[in-house]
Amino acid sequence: MPLSTATQVPGADAYVPELDGIRGIAISAVMLLHFYSQSFGETHNFVESIVARVSGYGMWGVDLFFVLSGYLITGILWDTRGSEHYFRSFYMRRTLRIFPLYYAVILTIVILIPASVFRRFAPEALEIRPVQGWLWSYLTNVYVARQGAFSIPYLSHFWTLAIEEHFYLFWPFIVGTFERVTALRATVLLGIAAFLLRVALGFAGANEMMSHVLTPCRLDSLCIGAFFALAARGPGGMASLGYKMKIWLPLSLSALTALMMLPSHESRWAPIVVPLKWLLLAIFCGTFIVTAAWENGPLLIKSPLRMRWLRELGKYSYGLYVYHAIISYYFWKHNMVLEFEQRIANRTTAVLACGACGIVLSCLVAYVSFELFEVRFLRLKRLFQASRRT
Repeated sequence: MPLSTATQVPGADAYVPELDGIRGIAISAVMLLHFYSQSFGETHNFVESIVARVSGYGMWGVDLFFVLSGYLITGILWDTRGSEHYFRSFYMRRTLRIFPLYYAVILTIVILIPASVFRRFAPEALEIRPVQGWLWSYLTNVYVARQGAFSIPYLSHFWTLAIEEHFYLFWPFIVGTFERVTALRATVLLGIAAFLLRVALGFAGANEMMSHVLTPCRLDSLCIGAFFALAARGPGGMASLGYKMKIWLPLSLSALTALMMLPSHESRWAPIVVPLKWLLLAIFCGTFIVTAAWENGPLLIKSPLRMRWLRELGKYSYGLYVYHAIISYYFWKHNMVLEFEQRIANRTTAVLACGACGIVLSCLVAYVSFELFEVRFLRLKRLFQASRRT
C-alpha cells in the first residue's frame, strides 16, 4: 500500500485534498474486500450477492494505492532533485513514516506478546515466528510468492509494503540521475517489462501469486503513477496534462470495461488478458488521479473526494491498512460471523454487522495509533526537509 502522505500540486506547495480522498477510497475498498467479500462464502440472497460482488473489487484499491504512491513519490523526488541532502532527506522521511508502525507491529506479535497468550486466544499467530525473518527484511512478498498463498497468519498483507520499500530503494536514483524525458522513458520501459513478465509467468504455468506479489511484476502500477507525475512537470505543466485527461480518462475506463467483459481464467488467452486488465486498471487509476489533482478538474469528481470523512480515512490509511487486515483475519479465523449470527439470527444481517464492527474497530485502533504513536515520529520529519527546485 502506498504510504506517501504528501499531497502537493506538482511544482507547488498547495495542499490537494482530493488526493487524501483518493487514498480514502483505496483503503475503503480494501477494507470492504477483507471484511465482506471473504465473509459471505456461498451467497444465499440478492443482498449478499450484490455486497459480495461489489466488495470483491476491493483488490483494485491496492492498485490505486500503488499508482498514487508512484505519482506522489516521483513528484516529491523531482521537485527536490538537485537539492542539498536529496537522498538523506527522502530516505529519512520515508523511514520515519513507515518503519515505526511496521516494526512495532512485528515486535509486538513476535516478541512482546507471550506465546502462552497466543496459545489461548490465537494459536495460529505462533506460525509467524518461524518465518519472521521474511517480515523483518521486507521480503514478505517473496515468501508469499514461494508459497503460492497468503500463508503468514495476520501479516500476509505486508507484501504490499515490501513492494513499496523495494521501489523506494532504487527510484530516487533514477529520478535524481536522469533528465525528465529519460526518466519518462524509464517508466514506460519498466511498465512494459512488468507486463511482459506477468505474461511470461502465465504462459510458463507459474503459480498466480508470483505475478501478483513479486516486485518486478507490480512495477507497472508504480511506474504509471511516476509517468503522470513527470508528465505533469513538462511543458504546459499540470494544466496541459489535465486537459488531456478529458479524453484519456473516459478512454481508459471504456477500454478497461470492455476488457472486463472478456473471459479471464477460463480462456487459453488468460496469461495475456489478465495482465492486460491490471495494466489498464493502473492506467485508469493514473488518469483518475491526475483529473482529481488538476485545479480545473470536473467538480463531479473533485467534490466527492473533498468530503471530510473520506479525507480522514485517507489521513489514517497507513494504520488502517496495517491493522484492519489483522482484525479481519482474526474475525475470519475465529468465525466471528457465527458469533453475530447466534445473536442476530439473520445471516445476512450478521455478516453486515460483523463487517461494520470490524471496520469501526479498525478505525479506532488506527486513530489511536496515529495520534499517540505515529505522530511522534512524523514530527521529526521537519528535521529532514529538502528544498524544492525553482
